Amino acid sequence: MDRYDTRILSVLQEDGRISWSRLAKRINLSASACQRRVEALAERGVIENFTVNLNEASLGNSVKAFVEVNVDRQNTKLAQDFRHKVVEHPQVQACHMVSGTIDFMLEVVASDLDAFGRFIDGELLSMPAVKDASSSIVLKVVKPKRTMIGAA
Repeated sequence: MDRYDTRILSVLQEDGRISWSRLAKRINLSASACQRRVEALAERGVIENFTVNLNEASLGNSVKAFVEVNVDRQNTKLAQDFRHKVVEHPQVQACHMVSGTIDFMLEVVASDLDAFGRFIDGELLSMPAVKDASSSIVLKVVKPKRTMIGAA
């Protein structure tokens, strides 16, 4: 990956819908060269997919929270069932298996605090594998997720 690829990735993170000609002007390459590079980055797996970021609040989800979950890892079937259930659950935006004192970190959205409480009490804590859960409500996003290109 050279400096052109790095610049292309940076511009695409800002505006994934940019036209080939506008991208070319920003990168100082031809439009066809930019297109070939983007396609090559996708083929190599550097670009996993092109997606749309949705505004959760405009979709009726005014609550976002991070939920730390500990599960019964001694029972592998229950732990697998937990993973399958959270992957399928529409309120769970992301699920990460992590190291340390917790097992999973979930990113969860809900329409309001009552709906979030129903998710925690009625769904998450009722899963047989879940031993404990602790949540932190997001008050404000200070810096949205963005993948770092090239380690410093």
